[in-house]
Amino acid sequence: MTSQRPRWVAAATLAGLLVLSACGSDGDSGSLADATPSATATASKDADGFTAEEREVIDAVERYTAAVFGRGAKSIKTTLKGTVTDQLYADAAAGEKSAVEDKGLQRIGPFGFEPTVVTVDGDEAEVRGCLDTSSSYVVKRGETEAGVGSRPGQRSPLEITLERVEGTWLVALPFAKDGTC
Repeated sequence: MTSQRPRWVAAATLAGLLVLSACGSDGDSGSLADATPSATATASKDADGFTAEEREVIDAVERYTAAVFGRGAKSIKTTLKGTVTDQLYADAAAGEKSAVEDKGLQRIGPFGFEPTVVTVDGDEAEVRGCLDTSSSYVVKRGETEAGVGSRPGQRSPLEITLERVEGTWLVALPFAKDGTC
């Protein structure tokens, strides 16, 4: 199943997410222990309180965030492939390439995503949580440390819609929300 959402929505959302990841914040810290699995889950749960299917969805989100924020100098076109729907791939790869790679930049530093709510309904899922890029930086390609004037990202709420395509969970629409988490 391929999403029919307008391309501009995906591009605007990714652009917002990228901007938020480059802005500083003094937000509160969250905890994976506070995460709430979907109320409809009846299967056995892991140590974090998620079912196996919910964990698959969370793993897909973690692959996506690693493809964007943990790729170093690797091309977004390479790292994003297989983590997002075809529609989001076309928009997100172009947007990130333009914003980072074409300017001779790369992302460095730790990042993380802490899920708070996971809802699975057939071949669609939504994950809400906190994207933490507060120790991540965008620097000149080849640099290994943030230099003078570098600003860390922030902790920002993120809602991600996923679709199961041929048995694999793919990010269809990441939506960065205003505020901190």
